[in-house]
This record gives sequence, C-alpha cells and structure tokens, in this order.
Amino acid sequence: MSDEADDPHGATGLPYAAEELRTERLLLRPLNTGDLDDVHEYQKRKDVVRYLYWEVHDHEESAKHLKKRLAMNHLAEDGDGLVYAVELPDPEGGHGRVVGDMSIFLKSREHGQVEIGWVFHPAVHGRGYATEAAERVLEICFGTLGAHRVFAQLDPRNEASARLCERLGMRQEALLRENEIFKGEWGDTAIYGLLDSEYRAR
Repeated sequence: MSDEADDPHGATGLPYAAEELRTERLLLRPLNTGDLDDVHEYQKRKDVVRYLYWEVHDHEESAKHLKKRLAMNHLAEDGDGLVYAVELPDPEGGHGRVVGDMSIFLKSREHGQVEIGWVFHPAVHGRGYATEAAERVLEICFGTLGAHRVFAQLDPRNEASARLCERLGMRQEALLRENEIFKGEWGDTAIYGLLDSEYRAR
C-alpha cells in the first residue's frame, strides 16, 4: 500500500486492514483469541481502568471484550476502529507476551481526522514501550492513512497518558470541564492533537 497521498484533502490509503508492525523491541499485530490471559492481566486491575470507560473485568468479561475487539481490524468508513496487540517478543523465539494495546479510530475520512488510544500493563511502565508503540502507530496514521490530524482524548488526571502525548509532540488543544458524568461524578476531558505538518517538522 502506498504511503503517498492521492488527494491533499481527507484521509487516504483507505481501506486499511490491520497488519503486523515491527519496532525495535515490539511487535504490533491484530488481536487473537490466544491473547485472552495476557489481556486479562491488565484489564482486571483497578489502576489500569481508573481512567477508562469500563470497570475492572473478570475473566469472562475480558473474553467478551476481546471478542468484540477482534472484529476491530480495519478502517474504511467513519466510526471504524482497529486494535493492535502490543507484544513483547520472547528473545528465545517462544510465545511473546502482550503488554498492552494501541487503538486507531477513523473519525472523519473527509477531513482526515484520526483518534488514537492506548492501554499498557503497569508492570512495563517506564521502559518506553508505550512511546515506541505509539510512534509506530503515528507512522501509520500520517504515512499510510494520510491523516491531517491525529488526536487523543483523556482524563487530565491521567498524568502518564498526558506525558505520553507530550513526548509524541502532541499539544493540548482543549480542556473540556465537567463535560460528562464519568463513573458517577463529573469529569473533565483533555484533548491533545498533532497536525500532519507538525509531525513532519519534528
């Protein structure tokens, strides 16, 4: 698939199907049913779901959640999403361990608007894996998809995600104060964005 834009307006390179992506230390690939135990290891943690829209999952709930996300493997029309498992390969060549996931959502094909998101197991925090995976996803968004703007929405209390946005070169575009009831209380939403021109000038 060509990385060159066919049209200066809107997202190009669509439809796009999830494929294996490599970084120096990681493998990003479509989720599969064999990932259940690894994914459940972080979905069952209160500190992981604190700023997510779902609550702690038991094993059965993680299985249902995984089944739904297995179908999120392509981008073609507004509202489509795909989820990459972030795998830490076994240096001995055995089964790698899924330590998180990265999501891409096509918000507006016409206007080239793409949203990204991430979840990682706290055990791997501080090692640069999230930054490494997110940088690879940005390459897909701006290179292959031809996005004009990539953004992330997060709870501003989620300092780890805010720092990741900043490392990626994203700037805080807005702070929506008490814009939704989140887990029983009014919550704020911070929006971080990065334009194609900014990405290429980094």
